[in-house]
Amino acid sequence: DRFVLYVDVPGIDPKDIEITVDKGVLTIRGERVAETEEDGEQYARLERARGVFYRRFALPSSADAEKVEAHGKHGVLEVVIPKRDEHQPRRIPIAA
Repeated sequence: DRFVLYVDVPGIDPKDIEITVDKGVLTIRGERVAETEEDGEQYARLERARGVFYRRFALPSSADAEKVEAHGKHGVLEVVIPKRDEHQPRRIPIAA
């Protein structure tokens, strides 16, 4: 009854992520900024990538783009895309 996307975004505040839907394409965009060093701290190695990220997903025709919801918790973004109610074909009676 729905499609669900899970996006790992550790260290990024959900308020700094932009999600848009346009013409059947869902776009997720954000940026991880470089961490600032505290006085006297030096890093030998940082393993967190920084910079802009951008992903696009083509939604199937059964997706209801008007009801997309997103939730962020513990570094994981969950995007829920409900499916549209499928209409069954209606038989048209022929009047005599």
